Amino acid sequence: MPRHFCAYIAGIDGLRAIAVLAVIVFHLGYLNVLPGGFVGVDMFFVISGYVISQSLSERSSDGLGACLADFYRRRCVRILPALLCVLLVSFVLSALFMPQFWLSNHFNRTGLAAFVGLSNVVLAQHTQTYFSPGSDLNPFLHTWSLGVEEQFYLVFPGLFWLWLRYRSRVWLARALLPVLASASLLICAIQSTGAPLSAFYLLPGRFWELAAGAMLFQAMGTRRGVMTSGALPQAALIAGAVLLLGSFWLARPGPFPFPWALVTVAGTLLMLAGIILPAPETTSPLQRALCSPALTYLGRLSYSLYLWHWPVRVFFQWTTGLQLLWVQCLYPLLVFALAAASYHWIERPVRANPSAWLRTPRRTVALSGAAVGLCALMAVAITRTPEFFSLSQTRDSYTWHAYRHWPREPVPKIEDPRLENRQLFVLGDSHAAAYRTLFKWISLQLGIEVIEYERGGCGVLTLIASDTARCAERREADFKDIAARARPGDIVFLPSLRMPELDGLDWARGEEAVVNELLAGIEREQQAAQASALVTLSRLYALDVQVLVEAPKPLFKAAPSRCSDWFNQMNPVCAPGLTVFRHTLQRLRAPQLALLTRLQQQHPALAVWDPFPVLCPTDVCSAYDRNNGKPLFFDSNHLSGHGNRVLAPSFSAALQALWGITPLE
Repeated sequence: MPRHFCAYIAGIDGLRAIAVLAVIVFHLGYLNVLPGGFVGVDMFFVISGYVISQSLSERSSDGLGACLADFYRRRCVRILPALLCVLLVSFVLSALFMPQFWLSNHFNRTGLAAFVGLSNVVLAQHTQTYFSPGSDLNPFLHTWSLGVEEQFYLVFPGLFWLWLRYRSRVWLARALLPVLASASLLICAIQSTGAPLSAFYLLPGRFWELAAGAMLFQAMGTRRGVMTSGALPQAALIAGAVLLLGSFWLARPGPFPFPWALVTVAGTLLMLAGIILPAPETTSPLQRALCSPALTYLGRLSYSLYLWHWPVRVFFQWTTGLQLLWVQCLYPLLVFALAAASYHWIERPVRANPSAWLRTPRRTVALSGAAVGLCALMAVAITRTPEFFSLSQTRDSYTWHAYRHWPREPVPKIEDPRLENRQLFVLGDSHAAAYRTLFKWISLQLGIEVIEYERGGCGVLTLIASDTARCAERREADFKDIAARARPGDIVFLPSLRMPELDGLDWARGEEAVVNELLAGIEREQQAAQASALVTLSRLYALDVQVLVEAPKPLFKAAPSRCSDWFNQMNPVCAPGLTVFRHTLQRLRAPQLALLTRLQQQHPALAVWDPFPVLCPTDVCSAYDRNNGKPLFFDSNHLSGHGNRVLAPSFSAALQALWGITPLE
């Protein structure tokens, strides 16, 4: 392979700069100018496929073992130093500024998996997509693309070495990569609608994008820089730029990657060809722009820019918010400064002047493994002791978190033969999990066993819509387990989110308009909600158990856990406040209460426990206890540990009544 074929190509760095800038602008949502800017990641995949092929071609004369060993040595030196730094800093900042909440475990798992290139697998197993509202609070979300690339690196080098060695003699060596890329594209097309999380996050649905860049390298061979006419390369550049601009403006999250990634991949391939093919003396204005010092410098920074831009965005979102003008001005400066520092002080020194330990593959891999292991252990230690680092009031987990706390206060024990061997089954969504403190208290007071079945987003008998179809399999398994374990007279408690969430809505339109819109939505779903509820109740009453339904609790327009500290109280998400008029919430829950009444007409034994009067005893409902200033709620709709303890006597009385006991006995 001629030496000039492996020389530095400035225009590729210019293309990298465009890709990373598109991603950053999309994630910040500046005036929504690039609603499809997330396709910048697809550009990176194509560019990586080409550049990795170029890198492997430099060792075409080596045997497979030597080729792979050198490749992985260079990948470790290239990827790990900056990545480990960003991951550790992100874990520390998470502990400092982020409250531990119901998604924290998922965030931590994502970050820990990123150390070994598997964060995309963790994300694919979650219920939220890349574009879901909760995902933009995960400081490790962006590492999914690194996971895809790192998994590609496990498969591709061997395939490419076979092509280098045998392409002229064995047709299979030439056909292998195109066949695999075609299969991947087919998988992508099928999964984009049938399994969108797998299509987006996992290698089988993304392999074709990286392979496209590699196949461009294979197709061009040694013809780089030999086209003396600038007309064809210039046409390719312009056509590619048009396709990329179209995808930046028109691509939408669903379904994705197919078909919109096809446009991005085609545009990137055309621009790569337009950059690579012309001889040095036949440059066009667009090519000169791509090779400009400013753009190529940003391209060299692109890896560090990508690594830093997302966690910085997330931590601003958790603290000050992103809407403030001074934050929007500071953000790009801070990201650029961190990326430049990372590039000049971490990336370049390690790559340009590696120590003796990084000059041989065996030593490099051993040292890299040790560094990854040490950093991962440090991250685990941070996740297990967040209260040691936290600057937030929420570090007081006994007050804020609905964990299975052992009560610090004395629990008045109730001994009654009617409680002997009783069981309380709890079936619901994250609101069931938000009662864990209460369930611990109840089990100690009444001496009963509490058996919990909880899954976020999988409400049961929600009263505002039919129960979610995607949770049907899990719900059926829970019903069968209850049927196998329940004894006559046991209680099945059904807590769930039973009012539309109020946070994140456009309250600037006026409370009346927003509430009317929410009520209209509830009304549209009432018939389906009733039908679903009747099916659930029929299933449960067939088991000879008692059913207790939680009436809708108060909800709030902002989250106390995000709005109670000096570093987040100015966040615009806190502007709606932590109080709501009682009559507003009564209007929002009136249709659900009416539905409960209709359900009781068909199932007279149905019991209802209403926590609303306890949590909101005055005309203004507050997320904080007016008696002592402690939070009743952790976020806008989930109870705090203190809120659990406030409700415990009321809930205990409801259970005792169902078992024929009165508090006076």
